[in-house]
Amino acid sequence: MNSPLRASRLRLALGILGILAGLATAIFLLPDASQQLAQKLKAKREAELNRNQQLQKLLELQQLADRLRRGRETLSDLEARLPRGSAGELQWNLSKTLHAMAQKHGLRLQSVKYGLPSREGARGTDLEAVDVEFVALGVYANHKAFMLDLEGSGQPFAVRDGRLEESPEGARLSIVLRAFRKASGPEREEGEA
Repeated sequence: MNSPLRASRLRLALGILGILAGLATAIFLLPDASQQLAQKLKAKREAELNRNQQLQKLLELQQLADRLRRGRETLSDLEARLPRGSAGELQWNLSKTLHAMAQKHGLRLQSVKYGLPSREGARGTDLEAVDVEFVALGVYANHKAFMLDLEGSGQPFAVRDGRLEESPEGARLSIVLRAFRKASGPEREEGEA
């Protein structure tokens, strides 16, 4: 009888040791494994977030590069289309366009003035700017159509200043255009090549 009792006690002791080993494993090893798993998941989330941010930055940089490329192409195209004649030819072409558009839209041009060609703001380039100042009198709706047609005329200018006022003669549109041309040959300033 002693033997079965001793065997039972031995089994009981081994069972208790097994339970204690299991508890020790659960207390010491499982939290560490759980913590390692949590750290790995956190690292994975951070890596994915970082990757997504990098992809977003790359996309933004690609869009910026595309905009810069299109801007460069637009500038090259614009520069290629700039007139190469003298400042007088540029003024003559602008004058013809202004008078034709004013007549087409029933406006009366007053005091069309041309400034001297200058390279202000364009140092180091062969671009010249000529300011054109004029006043157009007429009906407001005609002024709007006139300006839309003038924008689509293909002339190399930018509107520098504009003002629309009421006057006894009707709507008074005061505009300052800055027209551009590509200087060439002897008209270029000394020191530029």
